[in-house]
Amino acid sequence: MSSKKTFAVAMIGIPEHERNILKNIFKLSLYRAQTYTIAATDEPGQIVLVNADDPGALDMWRALGGEPAATVSGDRQSLTLPLPAVMITKDDPPAGTLYHIRRPFVASRVLKVLDRLTSDELGFNPKEADLTQPTTPLNEEPIALVVDDSRTVRKQIQLELKGFGIQVDTADSGEDALELLDLNRYDLVFLDIMLPGIDGYEVCKYIKKNRFNRATPVIIISGKSSTFDRVRAALAGCDTFLAKPVKKDVFQKIVQKYLKK
Repeated sequence: MSSKKTFAVAMIGIPEHERNILKNIFKLSLYRAQTYTIAATDEPGQIVLVNADDPGALDMWRALGGEPAATVSGDRQSLTLPLPAVMITKDDPPAGTLYHIRRPFVASRVLKVLDRLTSDELGFNPKEADLTQPTTPLNEEPIALVVDDSRTVRKQIQLELKGFGIQVDTADSGEDALELLDLNRYDLVFLDIMLPGIDGYEVCKYIKKNRFNRATPVIIISGKSSTFDRVRAALAGCDTFLAKPVKKDVFQKIVQKYLKK
């Protein structure tokens, strides 16, 4: 079984503010099979991101692309090219581009493209990596995802969970929840039904259909508590259904139940 692998990403013409955004996105990959980091000044990198909206950056890439041994200093890095390239653009990428990322950056899309490149071009097979462990390191606190469009509810649940020593990520929409679920492994998910865009039922189905997330307990906490709502939640794969407002002792018993597993 292969180990997890870190890929250094070099850059041509990427503005500083976007480098900072990418740096934060790469941090989200820290405990995944494919981990990404910005290549250091003296590091050649294994992948290069090219600003396709900057003619100068494209010219530099094209000039170096046909010279396997060529090295260019500048743009804060020394690049030995050609490297597998990802074009960064607002619009359509240059003709013949195999990999591109559109602006503005969305973390899940950035990592998806890089994952595909490392698999196709660099031969890394994530299926052979050990993905059975949670994304948090051993001996660290458990982590929960709280999804609710009410900031007050998110805060209340977060405070309760911190009392159990549980770290908490939050999302206020189904789309944000899916993005976080693509990037992390959670020990518990607390989910409202009524959300902007993708509703809680669909988020629950997504979790239970994903082989890396399906064992994660999903606790739906909702003001919609009719028999129909409960049946629909059960069909989506929900592990426990709690009606709002939830009594503190009931909430605590549910958390304790799943933390023991």
